[in-house]
Amino acid sequence: MTSTHSYPIPGTQTPLKPLQKGRDNGYAKWPPIVERVDNLGYVEARNQHFYSHDIGRSSELGGRIYYLNGDTMCNDAGVSSNTYQVVPDRKKPTEALYVSIDCDGFVTPLIDKNEEEAQYLSLPENKTKRIAFWCFGGIVEISPGLGWVWYQKFIINELDGSLDLVGVGLARISQDKNGLAGQLSSVRMPGLMFQVSEPLFGSFSTLIDGNTVYLWGQMGPDIFLACVPKANCQHRHMYQYWNGSKYVPRLAEAVPVLQDYQQGQFFRSEMFGTHLPWLFIGCTRWADSHVVIGAAARLEGPWDTHAIHLATGIRDPVNYRYCMYPHPWATNMTKGKLLVTWCDKWPGGVIAAKIHFATVGTTHWGEIPLDGYSNRVINTVISKTFEICQGNGLTYDELINPHRLSIRGIDQRGVELAVNMIRNSIAIAEKEEMMEMDAAVAEAPRPGLGERIFTKILRRACG
Repeated sequence: MTSTHSYPIPGTQTPLKPLQKGRDNGYAKWPPIVERVDNLGYVEARNQHFYSHDIGRSSELGGRIYYLNGDTMCNDAGVSSNTYQVVPDRKKPTEALYVSIDCDGFVTPLIDKNEEEAQYLSLPENKTKRIAFWCFGGIVEISPGLGWVWYQKFIINELDGSLDLVGVGLARISQDKNGLAGQLSSVRMPGLMFQVSEPLFGSFSTLIDGNTVYLWGQMGPDIFLACVPKANCQHRHMYQYWNGSKYVPRLAEAVPVLQDYQQGQFFRSEMFGTHLPWLFIGCTRWADSHVVIGAAARLEGPWDTHAIHLATGIRDPVNYRYCMYPHPWATNMTKGKLLVTWCDKWPGGVIAAKIHFATVGTTHWGEIPLDGYSNRVINTVISKTFEICQGNGLTYDELINPHRLSIRGIDQRGVELAVNMIRNSIAIAEKEEMMEMDAAVAEAPRPGLGERIFTKILRRACG
């Protein structure tokens, strides 16, 4: 019996999907290889004595670079729980400037207490407490000079050092166009955006890509991912959460994208090539002082992470280091250089270092679309791709959204030959699949007499 169903053979009736090709010049190698690390010393303010502080996460707003700090010891003036510094010269990342300091030397906080919180602290039973607002996630700029910051709110008992996490709040940040150069002001949104029983979205890391803001948040050892249109950051019902395959409105469906990291930042860069455009710098929950780097083909992961450097202290060489953050604005990442900061324990501060990664020469690449092919064809082709690349000194990655294979190597001709061989394997795999399906149809049993009679009666009954 001959099949009446036809299956087009790629390359004849239906052409193969067009491939993409190109080259990357002088990008860093992945997995990463650190050639050397230059310690640059503390990030210090130019307009007063050294004030010990931590965090040191940088953000850009209105064309200026800011460091966001945590507790800042203003000597006899007391502790300011969150401060910011502007960087006057991007070529001098260790020189910063506190924009607003009062006559006693107290640095004006970026996020300040409201009236209700001030009344709470005025009660006799709360005389040993203070309220802190820490902005680990950075500022997201939604229009020039205007952004949002998600902050963690803590109540700290200075008597025993205990910290009670209250939740995550949201504040609108604006750049003062009429006042001091680089001065910022904040307006807190009422209440909290996320409770302590939920992932603390926005307080781990944030970034904006197009018209969408992405927010990472911790809950226990797990890190979750959410997104929201940039015009709706203040509207909780507009947030959606990554469930492992798509963004959904139900937080209960969210799944972790990373685990066991205490602080860090996600950002976009082609430092390691166009096939790994999403990077992460951070530190683990284990207080091991290691700088960790991660890379992914898409920001939802999966993430390939590596510990690349054991951070050292200056004023405190004994205790662990924490708050590892990247500052891609400060170095030429296309030459394999990245500025990273970390924190000493008290009475230290934010330490800057330039990490030099090993780079490659020109890398050629070709991408072969896989969307629309059956799982069987894709699995066959990936197996063949492994054999082809392994035998010719090439590497490959299976990338998602869109689904494709990326073939990479230093020899342009070798990459082109491998791509052609893989495309041929797609055509062969599809042809073999078609022939097997035709054979299965040909071997299928013909309908029996009873089935044919029943079919006729059913057709008559249905008119």
